[in-house]
Amino acid sequence: MITVQLLGGACLRSGDAPLSGPPAQRHRIALLALIVAAWPQPLTRDRAMAMLWPEKDLTSARRLLNLAVHVLRAALGEDAIASAGDGLLLNPSRVNCDLHELRAAIESDAADRVARLYTAPLLDGFHLDDSTEFGYWLDERRTELSHAYVGALLALDERQKQSGDLHGRVRTCLRLVASDPHSSAYAQALMHALDDAGDRLGAIQHAAEHTRRRRADLDLDPDPSVAALAEQLRRAPASAPPTVTAAVQTQMPSVAVLPFLNLSAGAETDYFADGITDDVIAHLSKIRALKVISRTSVMSFKARQPSLKEIGTTLGATTVLDGSVRHSGDRVRIVAKLVDVQSDQHLWAETYDRQLTDIFAIQTDVALQIASALQAELSRDERARVRRSPTKDIQAYQLYQRGREWYIKYTPDSLKLSIEFFDRAIARDPTFALAHANKAMAYTELAEAGAIPFTAVYRSAMDAAANAVRLDPELGAGHCTVGFLKGVHEFDWAGAEAEFKRAIELSPSGSDAYVLYGRLCAALARFDDAIALQRRAHELDPLAHRLDGVTTLIRAGRYDEAVVAAENAVEFDPGYDRAHATLGWAYFLSGRQAEGLENLERAVSVSRANTIWLGQLGQAYAMAGNKKKAREILRELEQRAKTAYVSPYHFAYVYTGLGEYDKAMDFLERAVAERTGPAYSIKGSFLLTALHEHPRFRALLRKMKLES
Repeated sequence: MITVQLLGGACLRSGDAPLSGPPAQRHRIALLALIVAAWPQPLTRDRAMAMLWPEKDLTSARRLLNLAVHVLRAALGEDAIASAGDGLLLNPSRVNCDLHELRAAIESDAADRVARLYTAPLLDGFHLDDSTEFGYWLDERRTELSHAYVGALLALDERQKQSGDLHGRVRTCLRLVASDPHSSAYAQALMHALDDAGDRLGAIQHAAEHTRRRRADLDLDPDPSVAALAEQLRRAPASAPPTVTAAVQTQMPSVAVLPFLNLSAGAETDYFADGITDDVIAHLSKIRALKVISRTSVMSFKARQPSLKEIGTTLGATTVLDGSVRHSGDRVRIVAKLVDVQSDQHLWAETYDRQLTDIFAIQTDVALQIASALQAELSRDERARVRRSPTKDIQAYQLYQRGREWYIKYTPDSLKLSIEFFDRAIARDPTFALAHANKAMAYTELAEAGAIPFTAVYRSAMDAAANAVRLDPELGAGHCTVGFLKGVHEFDWAGAEAEFKRAIELSPSGSDAYVLYGRLCAALARFDDAIALQRRAHELDPLAHRLDGVTTLIRAGRYDEAVVAAENAVEFDPGYDRAHATLGWAYFLSGRQAEGLENLERAVSVSRANTIWLGQLGQAYAMAGNKKKAREILRELEQRAKTAYVSPYHFAYVYTGLGEYDKAMDFLERAVAERTGPAYSIKGSFLLTALHEHPRFRALLRKMKLES
């Protein structure tokens, strides 16, 4: 049977093969649309001629109509279009047509079917240059169908609200917003739905996105009702987690993209397969209607040891993308399949055997096919972002992938190597925004770890981040990096927050933005906001360490919760130095000093080169009354500083523990001046509490724009 697609771009198919040539000629597609829309009544030949060939004389128009009918019957089947007197009548039993199915659903008032079947405007982008009459008719039908679609969504929204289908309602409201991004009523409906589903942060962020659209597209000020609702949500007490009735267990569609298996010759090409994984995750993360599990967590399953169902359950994903890559010379073969975790059903599968230069088109297609299979509605802007290629230079792309391979090791040496590869990629393609963004973040990671003074790399980091945003204003990673730099170096807290919000708007499943935004809120002592952001990051990256959240619990004085979370982190990765240090402070501050010291000592032994844990251990010794050991650590830090950079922040820890507050302030002021380590977070730090009433500390907060 022939399939006729008239919603979106017109397409005729026989099985999976598209029909091109004479049947797909524009006037014949237009005639087919008129016949389908007229059903169950026949389309009169006189109306067809007047609509399609208004400038032709009667004889010429009739000849063209007869030819068009002949060609369509030859392609669709002789009985697909019947003659009814002087009219033409569709035979629905012989042709599968999306427009016919949609109109039938509208007639039967089946809201769920209308919402499912309406995929795009009728003959989107189609026109006949020689017939304004057909143009008017087409505009009317598009409006009619669009109104029916919106009406169906509104009916579904009300039904889901009544039944408690929280996540289904969010998906419906996302589609309402996609149908009219400037509607304040739809914006508020989505905000209420997100808040009811437990995503208050997402609701507030959508208000900012709505404001940006109105300004950019219509040059209008923010809608007061949307702004008022956002402010109401900001001030409202934290809501309880949403409850889901037994009858309704729907979830927002979620995807875990497993590491693509490398079937190429040689393990040295693993970076290429891992790069494909990263890029597909990045594409999907731009889609608001999907929850996408982040890279760190999926990489734990590179060996594919558990079943797909077990992997999906562990990651909290409803679907899993499983695939392989074979790269040889200038050819690449990618096999991908999307599997439903519960039913083990294949929702979509495809094999791509292409030139290497087609890699970006493949990644885009995979992302769009997944979104389609999960019925995730994409706005026009989201679709454009998913389709955007990071670079047109395949060698620059491969250099960037090598840089990412080193970057994610997160050691000082590997970060420096990553910068070298990013620089080489940029040298080949100076417009490669993603390479600029990653270069900026690599510099920032080096400074955050205290491996180098921030003053030594800030200009390079800021230039790279600014280049990323200038080259691609809709690159979430670029805005995320700019936001972090505005906070940690410029102390421009409002500017940093605006950049993080923009990053999350552009990449709603990008966990890094939630992590860094959470650090910013913790630095400002906004602990509830920080915890909410860090929990969202954990949902997106459930197997990452995510110790920022534990640290924030300690800062907020919630020691019992912090102990449980830190113990879980140590159990998850017994060899991770920061996990032991964080657990050490959770124990120490909750009154279990001996266990606290034991874990801090463990952190130092695991990572002897990292002086941050050495400084914190010295502080803990002093606070526990063992000033002799604390001074021994001071001497060790001084010896190390003779041959390598040691952050003054790490000296400040020990002097604070010893109660030598003026000396601690000397080093803390140096740390802030050099922007080294986590100096930007001194207001919220639980290790500097003893300094809070020191006049120089208050003056330092004012200098950092943290107090008026």
